[in-house]
Amino acid sequence: MNNSAFQPFIVFSIPVLILLILAFPPFLTTMTGEEIKIKTAPVDPTDLFRGSYVALEYDIETVQPYQLADSIKSEFKARNMGDYKKVYVRLKQDGSGLYEVDSVTKKKPSKGMYLKGELQIPYELKKATSIQIKYGLDNYFASEEKAKQMESRALTSPSMAVIKVRNGNVVLTDIIIE
Repeated sequence: MNNSAFQPFIVFSIPVLILLILAFPPFLTTMTGEEIKIKTAPVDPTDLFRGSYVALEYDIETVQPYQLADSIKSEFKARNMGDYKKVYVRLKQDGSGLYEVDSVTKKKPSKGMYLKGELQIPYELKKATSIQIKYGLDNYFASEEKAKQMESRALTSPSMAVIKVRNGNVVLTDIIIE
């Protein structure tokens, strides 16, 4: 056979292969990850371009400076911003079964429950009363009707997010509104 006959196949298979590679970690996390619950509050239910969803904020997105590892604090003081935006957030379970922040480090923990996150750099650590960390769990897509119901119910009732965690990777699977 002629090599030119395989060229279109190769050209069209590369984008499909890339999409499959990108979809594999969330799929694996959903299938094999450990399920945990975190406290959340809805913010906004719709977006003109992306459709109906519930935008979320989490208690674990806000950490106190004392929860940061010394290595992160020293980089703030030295103004050496380097590669510390990627952080690992160790979680601990509170008395009600929800998870909360225990500590924030640059190094991947060898055991325990942890999430990968991105540290939002404050202008000055000394004056910061809290520091934000993003996990990529901001939106939960739902039908327009369900998104509006969730928002109205969540304004009067506490809500929590059910997420799957595997090696620090997270996937939002459900929202529970009491």
